[in-house]
Amino acid sequence: MSLSLCLDTSISWAQESPVYRGLTFEQAVMQSLQSHLELAGYSYQLESANAQAAQAAVGPRPELRLQVEDVAGTGDFNGVESAQTTLGITWLFQSNVIDKRVEAARIQTSVIETQRQVLELDVAANTARYFLQAMAQQERMVLAMDAVEQAQEALVDIRRQVSVGKVPQADASRAEAELERRRLAVEDIGHELQVSRHRLAAQWGERTPGFGAVDGSLSAPVPAIDIARLRSEVSGNPNLAVFLSRERVAEAEIALARAEAGIQWKIDAGIRRLESVDDYSLVAGVSIPLGRRDRNKNKVAALMAEQNRYRAERDAKALEMETQVYVMAQELLHSRHVAEALEVKIIPSLQRALTDTRSAYRQGKYSYYELAAAQQDLIEARLSYLETQYRAHLNLIEIEKLTGLSLAAISENVK
Repeated sequence: MSLSLCLDTSISWAQESPVYRGLTFEQAVMQSLQSHLELAGYSYQLESANAQAAQAAVGPRPELRLQVEDVAGTGDFNGVESAQTTLGITWLFQSNVIDKRVEAARIQTSVIETQRQVLELDVAANTARYFLQAMAQQERMVLAMDAVEQAQEALVDIRRQVSVGKVPQADASRAEAELERRRLAVEDIGHELQVSRHRLAAQWGERTPGFGAVDGSLSAPVPAIDIARLRSEVSGNPNLAVFLSRERVAEAEIALARAEAGIQWKIDAGIRRLESVDDYSLVAGVSIPLGRRDRNKNKVAALMAEQNRYRAERDAKALEMETQVYVMAQELLHSRHVAEALEVKIIPSLQRALTDTRSAYRQGKYSYYELAAAQQDLIEARLSYLETQYRAHLNLIEIEKLTGLSLAAISENVK
């Protein structure tokens, strides 16, 4: 499993926020793959399939036959003096049929194995999403706490201005209300953070999270991508391999149906006791079924149709996944552009604007509404940056799930 996540910090304003140290992404994915409850069921499915393959190698049992003739009749055949007793054994030769049956059963295990790989990919991707959600809530909490701190500082400053008569009491009241709103925002994010942590822990069967924070930061740069190369990598996705495995199962079942329609010889051999002459003799025989060799042609035709259906479904699924990769890659490129604009231009400009507005407010040049608007603009820009980075990393997770490439490999192959 190659799902990975870029978790380093690399932007100026966000470096002031702590990078959490706790549960790492790799630890979360490994625990999910080792302990996910649904994955455990596939080990039993494989065990069952292997047992069925072993059972398919068991041929029909030989038949022991005892036959008594010419007894309890009339005339010369009265009594048992003329009896003929035959003890024999019968074999049905099915070596070719058994081989085909075993092959069909063994190929069936490949379908289960491929389905398990699909589920592993889903589990890893879901774990990555929940991990990312927890990380996003952590960073939203940082911004919310920072907003509370700014609101507290603003309230102290405004009260000081009120005490000397520079601003009206109404500004202090508005600042008090703003502080309470910011505290409520912290409480809301706290609830969301707890939910995301529980969802993440449930991936490996924990009802209560056994970890505190998750390790990483959304401020990690989004890697460059090559859309054409990513679309070409879709062919290795196990979702497509499932269809290929089913094609092979159908092919093995076709071979089995043809073998079963062939001639299956039955051999008889034994020893006969002749009471009338007090002697023994050997007996042997062979049975050959009659009828046409193509008596399973309708079954073969049905299996061939199934095989063609799997091939058509695989082609349709491949096109669908390639399109998904293209769409997500375009969204990723857009997110990179937006994040860069927010990081380099918008957030620094709003930081300067807030500093200037705060200074002007203290001088009585700006109203409280202008100060509150400047504070809100900066907070919203920082939240927009986090949301943009969050969407970008979600797209990376989906792209990796569709292509099977690690995010590191995606980045390294684009210069």
